[in-house]
Amino acid sequence: MLAAVMKKAGAPLAIESIPRPPSKSGLVVEVLACGVCHTDLDLANSAETPVPLVLGHEIVATDQSREPYLVYASWGCRSCKHCAQGDEAMCQDVRIAGVHRNGGYAAAVAIPDASYLLPIGGLDPSAAAPLADAGATSYRAVRRALPAARAIVIGVGGLGQFAVQWLQLLGDSEVTAVDIDLDKRQRALALGAVEACVPTATLDPAPVVVDFVGSAESLRLAKQSVERGGKIILVGGNGGSLRVGMETIPYEAWVTTSIMGSRDDVTAVIDHARRSDIAWEVESLPLSAANDALDRLRAGDVAGRLALRPD
Repeated sequence: MLAAVMKKAGAPLAIESIPRPPSKSGLVVEVLACGVCHTDLDLANSAETPVPLVLGHEIVATDQSREPYLVYASWGCRSCKHCAQGDEAMCQDVRIAGVHRNGGYAAAVAIPDASYLLPIGGLDPSAAAPLADAGATSYRAVRRALPAARAIVIGVGGLGQFAVQWLQLLGDSEVTAVDIDLDKRQRALALGAVEACVPTATLDPAPVVVDFVGSAESLRLAKQSVERGGKIILVGGNGGSLRVGMETIPYEAWVTTSIMGSRDDVTAVIDHARRSDIAWEVESLPLSAANDALDRLRAGDVAGRLALRPD
């Protein structure tokens, strides 16, 4: 089968034919589409990524029923308290498709169990793919941030654009969007943000700041922009850190990280998408264009999200 395989950190993916997963490795499903995520870009550049590896964790696939499913890609031990709650992304022994095991940049993928297949109904597979991570990760962060009459979203790319909508839909929040890119700021305004500005702007402190960048600069802005007693929710992973002390952040402000959604989060996101409660843009590309997709993501040449479909 055709796959895009990472073989060396920093090198282009190898577009080549590899053996299909053996049936003993789990339930083998046919990939219909797979989202392209910044995490994939980070993995492709990291010497710590185990190779060879097929990237891709935002997977839509089908089984013998021919029905389309979103794959919940965080596979835990299934015996700890987190797994018992369907929150396998929090499992100490989690293995994620496209991160620890072969993922969806291929024609087929092996998953441990059919319970990881979540029906998407009539949603287009390419459109649905980003819901697995971009949709659900932003949903989880916003769910944990609420209630908030006002919120600041730093970084309104793929995840941030979902967050702008979740804050309004789930919490009726007034949202200020922050991004260096004019097109993304304009997109945030079109999605309902009341204000969109550059990171150098002076912001009125808000009870919630959600940071989808995670750089030293974005966290500095988050610290400056959160109210006393407010919340900073860190989602982005661009190497930044925040020193926490009595005089380093506003008094009684909460600082927390937020990761991929639980199975319930993903299910809720699918339900909202099927009801057309949210809007998002996805461009579909053939699997053989995986390197082009990563190059465009690296260059910031993506309006919303990208998804790969088997050639």
